[in-house]
Amino acid sequence: MIDTNLLDYQQELKKIAIQKIVINAIGSVLFLIFMIVTYWCYQKMENKYRENEIKNLEGQVQKLTAQTSKIQSMKLEAKRVEKIIKKINELRANQFQVTQILEDLILPVPDEIWLTSVRQLGIKEIKGKNIPLIFIGDPKKMKTKKKSNKSKKKIQPKQEFLEVRGRLLGKHSDETIVRYIDLLRASSSFDKIFLHQTSQQENETEVVRDFTFYVYMPMKA
Repeated sequence: MIDTNLLDYQQELKKIAIQKIVINAIGSVLFLIFMIVTYWCYQKMENKYRENEIKNLEGQVQKLTAQTSKIQSMKLEAKRVEKIIKKINELRANQFQVTQILEDLILPVPDEIWLTSVRQLGIKEIKGKNIPLIFIGDPKKMKTKKKSNKSKKKIQPKQEFLEVRGRLLGKHSDETIVRYIDLLRASSSFDKIFLHQTSQQENETEVVRDFTFYVYMPMKA
């Protein structure tokens, strides 16, 4: 009869089972390490890709910023040129208007009269000349305008005046002055004309009369 030692066989089975467990555990740990390393490499590559994308976006933003600043500077330059052109057109229009006013003032001058001075005045200066307000406008309306201007600031039409001084000779000097002023009143360049004062001087040969009158001009704003 053959004797068989079953105890050794069972121990071998246990050893094999333990070895399988250890191998599986080691395999799981190695697989986990492999997954961790793979994920870390993927994250690193992803971060590198994102850094490159961010650099590209920053470059594009810088280019766009430079282009935007150029566009803004071009817009500002265009606005400045537009303002300059507008001012030039206004100066040309005013120059033409002033030239027309001087022509309308000088051309009708009679032979007996010569003008000694022509001076442009504003509304504040004309009020200091003790000229009746009716020459400038309706006093009641002017008072109401002052009150309304305090409450609401509106762009008022530009008011300009001419102070004209002259001298003439002859006995009928008053008629000559009146005729000259009537000619000026017929001009479209002047709105109102007010004879302010005259003074007569006599010498041995002839009569000399000095005069001053004011002209209201409806200037363009």
